[in-house]
Amino acid sequence: MKEAFHIGQLVRIARSTSSHGDHRTYCIICLVSEEDDAPLYRIKNTVGIEHLVKPDEIEPASHTAVP
Repeated sequence: MKEAFHIGQLVRIARSTSSHGDHRTYCIICLVSEEDDAPLYRIKNTVGIEHLVKPDEIEPASHTAVP
């Protein structure tokens, strides 16, 4: 299973999948393996909101982003 992102990387919800305009910065906290070997990432922001997302649902945050 090839990882598209790494643990600790700052990401944002991709605009194409974000229906409510979520522009918050999240940190990838772990990789979760699905039964069909599709990777899922657990992401969390500074106020504790967590999501399980697929690699195509997130995009890297800018280099100037802060968690």
